[in-house]
Amino acid sequence: MRLIQLRNPTQSHQCGDVRKRRAANQSGFVLVLVLIVIVVATMAVYSFTDLMVAYDDAAYLSGDLVQARVTVESAAEAMRLVLAQPPDLRRDLGGVFNNPQLFQAVTISADDQQDSLCNFSVLASGLSPTLGYSGIRFGLQNESAKLNINTLTVLEQNSELFEAGLALVGQDLAEDSEGGQLGIAESLLMALPGMTEDTADAILDWLDEDDEARLLGAEAEYYNALPTPYSPSNGPLQTVEELLLVRGVTPNLLFGADVNRNGVIDSDEQQRFGVTADTPGAFGWASYLTVHGAEANRRSDGSLRVDVNQDDLELLYEELTDALGDDLFASYIIAHRKGGHPSSMPATVAAGGDGGNLRNRSQAEDGGIWTADLISELDLTGGGGTDLTQILDLVGSSVTVGQGDRARRYTAPFGADPISLSATLPILMDALSTQSAEVMPGRLNINECPAELLYGIPLLSEEVVEGLLEARSMDSDDPNRQFETGPFVEC
Repeated sequence: MRLIQLRNPTQSHQCGDVRKRRAANQSGFVLVLVLIVIVVATMAVYSFTDLMVAYDDAAYLSGDLVQARVTVESAAEAMRLVLAQPPDLRRDLGGVFNNPQLFQAVTISADDQQDSLCNFSVLASGLSPTLGYSGIRFGLQNESAKLNINTLTVLEQNSELFEAGLALVGQDLAEDSEGGQLGIAESLLMALPGMTEDTADAILDWLDEDDEARLLGAEAEYYNALPTPYSPSNGPLQTVEELLLVRGVTPNLLFGADVNRNGVIDSDEQQRFGVTADTPGAFGWASYLTVHGAEANRRSDGSLRVDVNQDDLELLYEELTDALGDDLFASYIIAHRKGGHPSSMPATVAAGGDGGNLRNRSQAEDGGIWTADLISELDLTGGGGTDLTQILDLVGSSVTVGQGDRARRYTAPFGADPISLSATLPILMDALSTQSAEVMPGRLNINECPAELLYGIPLLSEEVVEGLLEARSMDSDDPNRQFETGPFVEC
């Protein structure tokens, strides 16, 4: 018997709608999943693309950094090559002080790809018409045109010599705020824009070897009491930046408005400090100070100068003859070494080589100007009895040859008048030295240093400084300009 179940048409229609809704819901869920997968894949592709772009930018940046580093190294080598040239050739090229053709936008790579071109410029602080620091120039910076701060303690140790020199020319050291006299080292520091006596004393206390503080200075007792204590070096600085450890020295004083140390006053720095590159002191004390100031003890042709204080007079005589090319000058220097004195104290040279006494000198007859043949009357085997403190000791000096009634006083062939000085000083200063060291540290180049430092030198009066500045403002090929004796001729 078969049972037949009859369905209600209405119920059948409802079941069909349910199935359709279930199928539609399933299709919508799959669509959402597909959209999610597409979004995730898109984000993954975007992230990968962004990562690849970052790696590509990093690769280009690394290439730029390598190119910049190689450019700097190439620039350094190019400057070494320029400085290796003879001075005459450098002058023919326009010099190294301010020469845009030689130091501005120098191309390193010159291939066909314009985007790989690279160049460099060499910047240094410029000088205003009054020869103070102002603006920038394209050229090399002579570190000897700055004050070597490590030499200040040496100047202090020899202050008695400088004070005696000041007394001879009728000058006194400047007075401090207490009415006392500033030392020569303090006078040089006080020439810096914005320098105060207490900061100058603190700098000198940092440099000297003792732990005794100056009147306005600071020593270990002050620095050890700071929240982060440290001790002063009590010795030479390694870098100018070390001055930031000294009490009273701030970044603004040391570096001025050039915060990023790029050698120019950028627009944001101009707005922040209200200065331009032409403002005096805009580059701070760092533009006036150095720890590297030194010069080679060599002649203009690159050969070593002759040390006039060496012991072997026979060897010295040969070297002098070769260097000076003049037996007259060479023989007189030997005679002076046997017992010479400056013009204020005529020298006496006995035939035996021990030097005469004051009585011999006073009784000696005038023999006129020294002649080269008189060298035969001197014994060169006994060594020299007198050392020269400077080459200028020879100028205007005299020697006495012989003893008793045979003593004769001869004047030097180095006259003290301006005409004689202008002719003989370049020869003597280029070829001779009073020391054997290959490098002479600490001397200040008065031809390139800023006016502020010149005014800080106690031995130079304001009138002399103005004469130097006036002479520097005029172009001249006078060889005396190359040596420290130039002011004797020009001023």
